[in-house]
Amino acid sequence: MNFLKAHLTKKVRWATWQFSALKLSMISFGIILGSYFAGFWKPLLPAVWAVFTITVILSTMMWLSAVRKK
Repeated sequence: MNFLKAHLTKKVRWATWQFSALKLSMISFGIILGSYFAGFWKPLLPAVWAVFTITVILSTMMWLSAVRKK
């Protein structure tokens, strides 16, 4: 367990291109899952939009707060 904990608590710095590659892989995986489970997500679409809207607002507020502190 110590081996796993040591690696999970380690801070990692990402270059912009590395972070972009990670995000692109997550987006493409989401599109793949969405194409397989399109019927499953259809009735949940309003809830997904609500989560998206709330997280975008929160992320924007946190970003603006961080920018103002600098």
